[in-house]
Amino acid sequence: MTQRPGKALGLLALILLLAGCKVPLYSSLNEQEANEIVAALTAEAIVAAKERQESNGWSVQVEEAQMGAALDVLRTQGLPQERYVSMGDVFQKQGLVSTPAEERMRYIHAMSQELAQTLRGVDGVVAARVHVVIPANDPLSDKIRPSSAAVFIKHRPDVDLRLLTPAVKDLVAHSIEGLTHDQVSLSLFEARMLPRAVPAALPQPALKVAGVLNTQTTTILLGLLLTGALCLMLLPGLLRRRGMDWRDFVQQVAANKKKAAR
Repeated sequence: MTQRPGKALGLLALILLLAGCKVPLYSSLNEQEANEIVAALTAEAIVAAKERQESNGWSVQVEEAQMGAALDVLRTQGLPQERYVSMGDVFQKQGLVSTPAEERMRYIHAMSQELAQTLRGVDGVVAARVHVVIPANDPLSDKIRPSSAAVFIKHRPDVDLRLLTPAVKDLVAHSIEGLTHDQVSLSLFEARMLPRAVPAALPQPALKVAGVLNTQTTTILLGLLLTGALCLMLLPGLLRRRGMDWRDFVQQVAANKKKAAR
């Protein structure tokens, strides 16, 4: 009977330890990427926290039990966003002289990256890719092969981008020399979330409290809880030395409270 409080607190400490076990979801993020991920997960009742890394950037952590659900949510929303390469990055000055073929391939790659980044900025777009084909035509030949482009867009299920098809084709056609509207193909795909068990949404006050309890706070609470459990385990021995048991101890505490109240 005297060991039940200690066992109960020990079990509670173990549950708290397991509940507070967080694992890194993504690392080496900039602060904007970390904020976007935390906001998206919080909207789906998944508790996430960002932490500054010692080396560089930020990391986002979630409960280990919610890892699969968190990855599913981020995949559906296209987070973290793909890091595109700009024209300036591709055509940086190098010590070696590039061949015309290399310069052409770098130009096509840079143009594809620029267009994909622009399309990614459209509301509802989760991911975008642009595959550009610019044939190396012979200036002395009478046959000229036209340029073409294939656009891939994955969008949220609640957003219908079919009405924007002409605008997307015009954007791509007017960005590449020698490309016409008819030579641009557009493929739209809905982002679908994999079937999973949806956890019950926490009330807003509980969700805010859970977000505040970071790893350090959980560690402090766990230490206090273990200290209390240790004291309760040692208390029966101290009582026996004084010839008392739990009933006498409780009665004495109650009597002291009555005296203090008077």
